[in-house]
Amino acid sequence: MDLAQAHSLDADEIFKDLEVDPEKGLDLQRVEMLSKQHGPNQINPEEPAPWWKKLVVQFMTPMIYLLAGAALISLAMGEELDAAAIGVVILINGGIGFVTEFRAEKALLALREMISPTAVVLREGVIRTINAASLVPGDIILLEAGDVIPADARVFEQYNLGVDESALTGESFPVDKSGERLPVETVLADRKNCLFSGTAVVRGSGRAVIFATGMKTEIGRISQLLSTVNKVETPLEERLARLGVLLIKMVIGIAILVTGLGIIQGRGIARMIETGIALAVAAVPEGLPFVATMTLAIGVHRMARKNALVRNLSSVETLGSTTVICTDKTGTLTMNDMVVGTVVPAHESCEGSLLRASILCNKAHLVDDDCVGDPMEGALLRYASSRGVDIEAVRKATPILKEEPFDSRTMRMITWHSDGVAAKGAPERILELCRICCSPGGPVLLGEETKKEWTEKVEALAARGMRTLAFAWGEDEENLAFLGVSGIFDPPRPEVRDSVNSCINAGIHVIMVTGDHLATARTIAGDVGILRQTGAKVLSGSALADMDESDLASKAREIAVIDRVIPEHKLMIVRSLQRSGEVVAMTGDGVNDAVALKQADVGIAMGIQGTEVSKEASDIILQDDRFSTIVAAIEEGRKIFDNIRKSVLYLLCCNLSEVVVVLVGILLGLPSILLPLQILWINLVTDVAPALALALDPAEPDVMNRPPKKRQEDILSRWHMANIVFYGLIISLGVFTAYGFSVRFHPGDSARATELCFHTLVFAQLFFVFNVRSSSLLRYPGKALSNPWLLAGIGFSALLQFFIGHLPIMQVLLDIRPLSAVEWVTVISCALLPSLVAQVRKLFGKDMVR
Repeated sequence: MDLAQAHSLDADEIFKDLEVDPEKGLDLQRVEMLSKQHGPNQINPEEPAPWWKKLVVQFMTPMIYLLAGAALISLAMGEELDAAAIGVVILINGGIGFVTEFRAEKALLALREMISPTAVVLREGVIRTINAASLVPGDIILLEAGDVIPADARVFEQYNLGVDESALTGESFPVDKSGERLPVETVLADRKNCLFSGTAVVRGSGRAVIFATGMKTEIGRISQLLSTVNKVETPLEERLARLGVLLIKMVIGIAILVTGLGIIQGRGIARMIETGIALAVAAVPEGLPFVATMTLAIGVHRMARKNALVRNLSSVETLGSTTVICTDKTGTLTMNDMVVGTVVPAHESCEGSLLRASILCNKAHLVDDDCVGDPMEGALLRYASSRGVDIEAVRKATPILKEEPFDSRTMRMITWHSDGVAAKGAPERILELCRICCSPGGPVLLGEETKKEWTEKVEALAARGMRTLAFAWGEDEENLAFLGVSGIFDPPRPEVRDSVNSCINAGIHVIMVTGDHLATARTIAGDVGILRQTGAKVLSGSALADMDESDLASKAREIAVIDRVIPEHKLMIVRSLQRSGEVVAMTGDGVNDAVALKQADVGIAMGIQGTEVSKEASDIILQDDRFSTIVAAIEEGRKIFDNIRKSVLYLLCCNLSEVVVVLVGILLGLPSILLPLQILWINLVTDVAPALALALDPAEPDVMNRPPKKRQEDILSRWHMANIVFYGLIISLGVFTAYGFSVRFHPGDSARATELCFHTLVFAQLFFVFNVRSSSLLRYPGKALSNPWLLAGIGFSALLQFFIGHLPIMQVLLDIRPLSAVEWVTVISCALLPSLVAQVRKLFGKDMVR
C-alpha cells in the first residue's frame, strides 16, 4: 500500500497496513523492528564543508592565479621583495574573505534554538513522552495546542484541531483538520486529514497515526531536493573572473610587445625578456583582489548594522545586480499575524453586543498582547481590547457554563452563559441558526432577502482576502439574533508598499510566489503595489504546472503573482528566470521556500519567523524580517558595485601609466625613468589606501533610479577601457612633462629627472582618484568633502611621499634626495595636469565612470 497517498485512504486501511491497534498503539518489539527498518526520525543535515576547504576556495579565482603567477616570476627573477609583497596581498585577501564568512556562520549558529523535541505517544496501551527521533511509522501520537508535529501523520480523531501550516504551504490561516478520506488528487495544501512534520498545533487536540518519518516526510523530501541544487556563480564572481582573464591576456601581450620591440631595436635578447616580464608584473594590479574583498567586507559590516546578516561575502554585491525578486507572502510581505480588518455589525447599535459575543465565544488568551490559542480568536480579542472593552471583566462577569467547540463539520462554536448563548462561525452556518436579526428598534425577522444581502457582504470580504466569522446572541440556542460579521486577515507590513515602489523605480521586477489562495494573494499584491507593475498578471499554481521552463521564462516579466505553489514550482520559477539571464533574489521564511532560496542568486531568509531550514539555505538573513531591509541591502549592493568599478578604473589607470612611462622610456632609449623599487613603492603608496577609501564612497544620488546591471555586463565596458588607455597616456604625459622640465634646466642630470618623474607619478595618481568619482569638482567642489576617508587616505599617502626624501634609509633604497621648492612646484603642476583634463571633460558629460 502506498502510504504517500495516506490522505486518500481510510484510517482503518492505514492501521491494517501498519499493523497497529489505534486503542493500544505499537508494542515495543514491533517498534524496535520498525526503528531498524526506517532509522531515526530526523532530517539528515547537510555536512558542512570543513574550514580548510572554505579557506582554499578564497584563493581559487583568476585574479589570485594572476597574482600568484606574478609572485613566482618575481621570485624567479630574484625580486624577493616584490614576490613577498604580492604574497602578503594574496594571504590577506583570502584571510579577510574566510574570516568574514566564518563570522557569519558563527552568528547563524547563535540564532539556532538548541532543543531536543519530544512527542506524546501511545505504546502498549500506555501514554508516554519520548524523544521525537524515536518515532516510527505506525506510532499513535497525541496532540494538543502548542505542540510541534513530529512526523507526517494521518488524523483519525480530532477535537477542534487547527494547525498552522504557513511554514510548509504558505497558508496564512490555521487549517482545520478532520479525519475524512480525501480524493487521491488533493494537493498538499488541501490535505486536511494529514499532519506534517514541523508544523504547529494552534488549537484543539487530536490523535493521528504516523505514516512517514525522517527523510520520508514532506520536510525530508524538501531536504533531499535541497541536495540536488547547485549554487550558480554570483555576477561579481563571473565579472572578476572575466576581468582576470582579460588582465592575463594584457599582461602576456605587454611582455611580448616590449620584448619584441627591444629585440627589433637590437637590444640584448636576455635583457629585453627580463624587462618585458618585469613590466608585465608591474602591470598587474596587486591591490585589486584585496580592495574588492575589503569593499565587500565593509558592505557586510554596513548591512549588519541594517539588520542583514550576510553569510556569503559575494552575495552583498549580487543583491545590487538583482533584476527579479521572488518573494513569499506570509511573514515576508505580511505580518504573519491575524488582525481584524473590518467589523460589519447588523446595525451600529449592535456593535457592543458583537464585541461581547466575540470575547465570550472564544478560548484564546492574550499574554502581553501575544495570543495563546487560535490566532483568529486572538485577533478578535485584540480588536475588542483596542475598542476599550475590558476582556477579563467581561469573562469574569459571564463565565462559560457549557460549550460546543468549533468543529470542521459544523463550522461553528457555541457557548452557554448565565445570561444567554453566544455563537460564532462560518457566516452561512450562523445565518442558518438565526431566525432574527439585530436592528435599532429591537430584533426583526431574518428573511431570505436579508440573508442574501449578508451573503453578498461576506463574498465581498472574501474577495478582499479576508476570512469571515459571524456572531449571534440570544436567550437560548433556539432564539439567536444575528449580530454581524468580522473580516480577519494577515495584514501587509506597513513599510512594504514603499519598498516595492523603490524596487519598481530601480527596474527590479517583483513576483509574489505563495502557497496561499488566489483571492488572498491578489489582495495583498494589490495593497503593497505589486500589481501596478507593467503588464502585471496573476498565475495559478495549476497553470504553472502545465508550463515548461522556457515558456515560463518568456513570460516571467509579465507575471506579478503566482498562487498555490509547491517547492518544486518555486525551484522551477527561479531556474527559468536564471536561464533567461535574470539575477534572482528569493525571499522566504518557510520550509517550502528552502529549495528556491538555495537555487537563487541571493537567498534571503527571515531571521525572526524563519525556519532553521530556510536560514540554512540562505545567503542573507534578515534579523528584523522587514522587506524594507532588502531594499536597503540592494542599495548597498549597487553602491558596492559602483565603488568596485571605481577602484578597478583607478588601479588600472595607475598601473597602465607606470607601464607606459617605462615602455616609452625604453623605446626612446632614455635612461631608466623608474627603478624597480620605485615602481614597488608607487604601487604600495597609491594603490591600496586610495582604492580602499573608494569603498567608503557614498552612494550616487540616482543609485536606486536606474536599471540593474545585466548578468553579462562586465565591470569594464569598452568606454571604460578606452578611458583607461586615454588617462594612462595622460598621466604618463604629465610625468614626461616633468622629465622635460628637468632635462631642460638640469641637462645631463638623469638622477634628478628620475626623481621628478617618480614624485610626479605618485602625486598624479593620488590626485587622479577624484576623477573616478562621478561628480565634477569644478561644478560641485563640495563633493570633494563627501568622503573624509578618501581625503585622509590621499593626505596620508601624500605626506608619506613628501617625507621619504628626508629619510636616509629611503634615500638609499629608492635612490632619491629632498626636492627644492621649485622642484615641488614642478611636480605638483605636472601631477595636476591629468586631473584637470578629466574634470574639464566631466563638465561636457564625458564621465569615465558611467
